[in-house]
Amino acid sequence: MSPRAPVDTSLRSQVYGQLRDGLTAGRLTPGQKLTFRTIAGSLGVSMTPVREAIRRMVAEGAFEMQPNRSVRVPLMTRDRVLELRDLRMAVEGLGAGKAALVATRTEIARLRRIAEELMAARRRGDFATDREKIREFHFSVAAIARQPALQRIVEGLWLQTGPYLNLLYPDYVASPRGPERRLRLIRALQTRDAAMARREMEADIGGALTYVAGLADSSGRIAPASPVAVKRRRRPASAPPAGGFAFV
Repeated sequence: MSPRAPVDTSLRSQVYGQLRDGLTAGRLTPGQKLTFRTIAGSLGVSMTPVREAIRRMVAEGAFEMQPNRSVRVPLMTRDRVLELRDLRMAVEGLGAGKAALVATRTEIARLRRIAEELMAARRRGDFATDREKIREFHFSVAAIARQPALQRIVEGLWLQTGPYLNLLYPDYVASPRGPERRLRLIRALQTRDAAMARREMEADIGGALTYVAGLADSSGRIAPASPVAVKRRRRPASAPPAGGFAFV
């Protein structure tokens, strides 16, 4: 075995993790194009781990391969987001129900803290932290379920829906429904009410992604939103955003 193999494997995992975080937290936007060279330069690594990480993410549907050693974050359609909505409701709903049966006081306290941090970020208009905390809340519920295969599926589905978190701001998140559902879900974990936990998780995902699907134009395409955009958006899909690559 080559002595460089462990280093390359470690770097590939780091690159994959950074790209995954960028997608699931909405820091990479639908239609955004990234060159292998840009990714390597941003992370300070060689092209080899970038190519390996990209190959994996293309296979997972998180990126689409483009000419000239580049990839694109896939654009979304109404039908696709509704499909992903139903899958996430089924899988994360199942996970929430399982979590309600085994959650510890420490885990529940951590979920409550995440929910409080999310609302603090929302009150001060810090939508980047808001998005991070939404993801952290959902991933934490999946982790509490102690179902490793389920958790991997949840993370895989978020690779495809995470870039559309930006479309929830500012209109959808202004509703109190999301915070109320999170509090009811936490209460369900406290009382071991698996049915209630599942119901609240399904309602949370269903409401958000149904809203996103409703933003589609007459052809069924959903226009991407910038990570920093906060204006009301109901325009037809247009050309994808140009280059630009950042993990923060």
